[in-house]
Amino acid sequence: MVGKKIAAFLAAATILAVSPALAEAPYTDLGSMADRQAVDYLYDTQNLTFITGKNFEPNRVLTRGDLAQLLYNVAGNIPLVSPEVATLKDVPQGTAGDAMNAVAAKGILEGYQDGNFQPEAPVSREEFADVIYRYLQYSRMADPDQEVTPYADESQVSPAYAQAVAVLHSKNIMVPADNYFRPKEGMTRADAAQVFYRFMHSDGDYTSHVQIESQVMKAINAEYGSVLAYFQRGTMYWDGDILVLGIKGSPSKYLTKRIKDDVSKPEAVEIRRASLSHSDYSQIMNRAIHTLVDSEGVQNYVGAVPDYAREQIVISVRHPVSRDTLTQLANRVGAGRVRLETMVPAGQTPVVQVPGVNDSTEKAKDETSGQTANRRLYAAALDDTTSSAVTSVQNDVMK
Repeated sequence: MVGKKIAAFLAAATILAVSPALAEAPYTDLGSMADRQAVDYLYDTQNLTFITGKNFEPNRVLTRGDLAQLLYNVAGNIPLVSPEVATLKDVPQGTAGDAMNAVAAKGILEGYQDGNFQPEAPVSREEFADVIYRYLQYSRMADPDQEVTPYADESQVSPAYAQAVAVLHSKNIMVPADNYFRPKEGMTRADAAQVFYRFMHSDGDYTSHVQIESQVMKAINAEYGSVLAYFQRGTMYWDGDILVLGIKGSPSKYLTKRIKDDVSKPEAVEIRRASLSHSDYSQIMNRAIHTLVDSEGVQNYVGAVPDYAREQIVISVRHPVSRDTLTQLANRVGAGRVRLETMVPAGQTPVVQVPGVNDSTEKAKDETSGQTANRRLYAAALDDTTSSAVTSVQNDVMK
């Protein structure tokens, strides 16, 4: 059984959803699949962005570009890379290229020495296992879970990928029924969907992000006049399987009643008092980035994302910043509002600096156990997802 620790972590990274009714994927070629639930799940949780046509092509071998986008979408805790420091030569513009640059920067799925990523190159099963293992290292969850019987064709696994294959085997993430791993074969889209479904899905009720978000946004639109008007007063983010509305001050008079009456699963929505709105985060992020770049130069800035749960802006940097930069950030943005994390290869612990609170460097710590960790409650793609959802709701209201 897949460790619940992994599913719980991915839930905290905002990708775990639930729903009384799982939205069916619209692909027309899934009839040959014995079990299409994995594809439906990944579609419903908005993770299949690399598929743009009407066909899923379940037997098609996954490419490096496809894998980068799928992993980036599912993970939710891999920060975007600043365009100024993105080094890959052959990736497309837009969200696909952003995903490839992001996973490459963290050492999870790297480019080649010539500076190319080769997004169209096929991925073998052992290469796929290595990428998942590197992500587990990045998330501090790469320890083996249990003793297992070796694969019948274990000797065919390349030595460079042996550890990755063994760890995934121990976690029951990638275990063929016939005990043959087939390391050199291409990783099909259908098999990849099953792995990610097992990887991110925990037991129990399943709540659809798509369904709950849509219903909540319609309730917000009715109460505040528009979702954009609401974002002047609050935020919206997933914390596990709870959609949190973080609101400055008191919520509008009838919002709680609208959620109770109009949302199919109101217990999946929680209103929390917040000190920052979505608009506040945008202003603070811009101010923090400009302060950092002015002080350290663009070469030390990698990317930034909002952490709505901790009410911070998380900025990835190449190396720890100077004490003078920390002081400037604390003065211009506010003490404790920015969290700086150094870029490190997968499996290593970043250095963390919080201006005004921790003006010296330290290793990241798990807040509950004291063990090194990299737990975050934000999604790098959250703003893009929210913007798309807002547009969808506004278009629906205008019809």
